Amino acid sequence: MLNQLLRLQQKSPKKVIGLMSGTSADGIDACLVEISGNGIHTKANILAFETYPYDKTTRLAILETCNPKTGSVDKVCQLNFHLGKLFADAAKAIANKARIPIADIDLIGSHGQTIYHLPNQATIENTEGRSNESNSNLINTEDLIKENWYLPFLLRSTLQIGEPSVIAQETGVTTVADFRTRDIAAGGQGAPLVPFVDYILFRDKEKGRALQNIGGIANVTFLPPDCNIPDIIAFDTGPGNMVIDRITELITHDAFHFDEGGKLAAKGKVDELLLATLLAHPYLSKLPPKTTGREEFGRHFAENIFKDATHSHIKGLDVLATVTAFTARTIADSYKQWILPRYPLSEVILSGGGSHNDTLIKFLIHYFPPSVKIDSMNKFGIAPNAKEALAFAILANETISGNPNNIPNVTGAREAVIMGKIIPGLAT
Repeated sequence: MLNQLLRLQQKSPKKVIGLMSGTSADGIDACLVEISGNGIHTKANILAFETYPYDKTTRLAILETCNPKTGSVDKVCQLNFHLGKLFADAAKAIANKARIPIADIDLIGSHGQTIYHLPNQATIENTEGRSNESNSNLINTEDLIKENWYLPFLLRSTLQIGEPSVIAQETGVTTVADFRTRDIAAGGQGAPLVPFVDYILFRDKEKGRALQNIGGIANVTFLPPDCNIPDIIAFDTGPGNMVIDRITELITHDAFHFDEGGKLAAKGKVDELLLATLLAHPYLSKLPPKTTGREEFGRHFAENIFKDATHSHIKGLDVLATVTAFTARTIADSYKQWILPRYPLSEVILSGGGSHNDTLIKFLIHYFPPSVKIDSMNKFGIAPNAKEALAFAILANETISGNPNNIPNVTGAREAVIMGKIIPGLAT
């Protein structure tokens, strides 16, 4: 096995597949990349990209399993292996699309599917059912108490599934997966991880450049001009498509699962009072490093918005327009709080599904200073939806190369560590 990994480490270029399934749980993004070198000398050329949607049953199973009230250990156990097979199928399909035999693929990097993410620590006093939080996510603590299921303390933790042993066995390809856990073991929040790749690919001698991903959750990497790794600022800005998607489902009675192109939101009007209420969410004023997920901005959050808006006689399309503006404001406001006062910013590069929402982009342009140029990732020859799958291909290459691939000042980790568990492929 060691000889196999040593040969893989020394090979350049490598054909690497990155696999990613985000918080929206829409499907598996698969990106086949030819990677030369490692670290700051990395060169990446995308050979093929595709998104393989989940069938309705699988998507519902993921969403149910992510919910503490409907998830259970047997569901997690079975879904872990089911998704492992689907991830393996996606890897084989993207290789086939590029007309490259799966046997010629050198490496797979799989993020997996996040089931639960607890980036902050907390303690619970059981004696009278009271909570004593320390930098905690209140909804998690309260839910655990209500369900009468908790440890005497809550550890910072995370869980991604999509069993990598199944991927390696089904494809025969060495697989690196479960990246977030090592950063958390080192005292970090296990996120964001993509900024390391942003630094490799997008740093610029003269420009201050922000890489803004808008997936289920929105996150930013800011690269100051001529920066080094300790200079990078990165964090989750707040909700991305997650709230927009759920409100779309609610106002269309599940006829649509997302607002394609922002066409529905464009028909509504922003309710300023509702927007102001949403902007008071405590996460938005937290200092970076910080990370969030569906535990704070998932279905429960969106459904409460819709319920309260209905009671206030706010029309459905106006609710959708408002939460679309909410996502844009949380992004723009986070820059105004943590980036613009300190650094020059020339451009914002958008990626993720939200980059296709024209109404969301119009709001972003409105909320950002006119001096900041907003562009799509297409400008760099990378499909906006491919960016995160590409990132996990590159992170896997760093793992195999023996390079630390987290950024401590971004995640809050005590030190730089090599993230990812390596599952060797079939011996040849």
